[in-house]
Amino acid sequence: MPDGGRGGWMVRGWLLGAGLLALGVAGVLWALDGEDAAGPMELSERTDLIAMVCAVIGGAAVLATLWRRPEEDSAAAVARLARAVRAVGEPQWSSSLGGDLKAIDVTFAFRPYGTGRAAELPASPAGRLEKVVDDYRALRPRRMVITGEPGAGKTILARKFVMELNRVRTESEPVPVLISLADWGGGESFVDWLTRHLQRDFGLRAVSARSLVDARMVLPVLDGLDEMDGEGEVGLESRAGRALEALARYQDGIEPGPLVLTCRTREYDQLEAAGGHILDAARLEIAPVTADQAVRYLEQRGAARRPAEWAPVLAELRAYPGGVLARALSTPWRLTLAAVAYDRAGDPAEMLTAVREREVADRLLARFIGALTSHAPSGAGRCSPDRIHRRLAVLAAAMTTAHGADSDLVLEQLAGRLRRGWAKAVHLAVCLVCAAAAGTAIALNWEGAGIDLMMAVLMSGMLALAAMHVVDSAPRLLVFTRFAVPPFGSPLWRVGWAASVRVGRTSFLLPCGVSVLAVWFLGSPRSWGGAGAPHMAIALTGFLGVLLSNFLVDKIELAAFGPSAWARMGAATAAATAMMALLVPGGAWARPDLPVVLFPLGAFGLVFIALAGPWCLYVCALLTHRPRLPFRLARFLDWSVSAGLMRTSGVAYQFRHREFQEWLVRHPAP
Repeated sequence: MPDGGRGGWMVRGWLLGAGLLALGVAGVLWALDGEDAAGPMELSERTDLIAMVCAVIGGAAVLATLWRRPEEDSAAAVARLARAVRAVGEPQWSSSLGGDLKAIDVTFAFRPYGTGRAAELPASPAGRLEKVVDDYRALRPRRMVITGEPGAGKTILARKFVMELNRVRTESEPVPVLISLADWGGGESFVDWLTRHLQRDFGLRAVSARSLVDARMVLPVLDGLDEMDGEGEVGLESRAGRALEALARYQDGIEPGPLVLTCRTREYDQLEAAGGHILDAARLEIAPVTADQAVRYLEQRGAARRPAEWAPVLAELRAYPGGVLARALSTPWRLTLAAVAYDRAGDPAEMLTAVREREVADRLLARFIGALTSHAPSGAGRCSPDRIHRRLAVLAAAMTTAHGADSDLVLEQLAGRLRRGWAKAVHLAVCLVCAAAAGTAIALNWEGAGIDLMMAVLMSGMLALAAMHVVDSAPRLLVFTRFAVPPFGSPLWRVGWAASVRVGRTSFLLPCGVSVLAVWFLGSPRSWGGAGAPHMAIALTGFLGVLLSNFLVDKIELAAFGPSAWARMGAATAAATAMMALLVPGGAWARPDLPVVLFPLGAFGLVFIALAGPWCLYVCALLTHRPRLPFRLARFLDWSVSAGLMRTSGVAYQFRHREFQEWLVRHPAP
């Protein structure tokens, strides 16, 4: 919520409530004593209109209640954010190391700024990965910039810092949160951008996220300043330069606001030379991996399984510590890449024939996908290495923008990254088909009554809302912050069940009881006092299942679900909506009652597209990009994460490393 917008929201809420009340009163008076174009209204028509008006008002009231939840206590919001950071920290740490939990203990040194003032450094810095939290706590003010060569381990160091600080932090210390800087544009303030990521990546409510940011209870760990611009675009007028200027103004009261930033050495040197670096910060420079460190690491990884094959490589590193191979493997990323590429197959001595560092990297990357696929877990989403290569190359190309390559791949934003001209056309075609079905049903059953007119107006409004999602600046009428569920069979379901029963026993069991009674009433025969409509009971069961799923996981942090949770919930809601649209007509499918069949199909379709437009556009984008991308893309990306090709960051997928992403763009074919 923007600064100062709370009063505006309250005014708009009062106006909306007054408008709905006036609409309800007018509708009821018209229904009780009114005429339509065909003459006096029958009692049944008036009753239907009253029910319709009450349903509209009731639905609006429910949506307003869901939209404006009560504010969360600040301490509870901090605890929720800390749990969410822990929930995603360990899986991200493992995936960033290629499935291993042992990282190279990189060393670093605090490098003095060439110009300007800097933070007060620790008296005796440890300069090791395992002690980075201790060094940071000794800084005054607590501003740190992590620099290093490509692949030097800047992200590894940042992830380790977040995990360790979150483990030992006190209640008065802010919660460290790792966020990629790639999607921060110039038109959004840093506070607004940080608040948006807390909502998107960790499921915090808008009010809670903003209150934590304003109270400086969030320590932003900002990864990838160098990824904000393309090659050769670093300068004060670049996105990175403007970002540094905004970060320099970020403050905590009268003190500089605490933050951690990562950037490649060359790019930060250029910004520092132009006077664009952050004042009152300590610059930490990661040291290259020495040949001796590389030998010790490879002895514990690849050479531990295949010592004979790795012996020439280890001998080369010992004999020529400044040679091509030693320079090519002087970063944690390249070392991990070498260990993975020749882990179980291939001859690592192939690296010895390379005459340039780039040749070593290209050979390792060419084997990377095949090596991981050969011993990756089997399951949904797995396919041949060539197909995996092509699919990942399409995604890497889609993430390339005029400013360079973005690091975050969010499924909700995928349609905007792909060439979506055909996706928009398919989306509009589906909207028109649904509108045609509903309009035909209304026209065939038109009697000139008020209920017919109201249904026509409602369907026209739904068509406008559904079609509006193809516009880039379409308004988001409803923000589905809980539009996500964990995978079926996940232990998070048991956690959600226990939390729902324990925290809100009455508020949970009462709706469940009412739902069971409603299903029983619809499905039971008339002789038992029911409605005798089992098809309606089945349709209602699917819809109630979706609502129950959202209720169960409402107490769980969104970040624990993973990036695919949004697509999974969209599919479940679409299935429930289709079930209702197909089953509500009941026996009309067996007899030629066209209006009864067409109206539910069109009405339910339009309502779903209007409320879940981004998901529908995502599906249309996948349909128009087959066979280059799989229809069940989320399942493929989840498998890629488990295989070590991708990693997750909040609700976003990321490639294992920026070099891997750029290599896929240059080599789209296997």
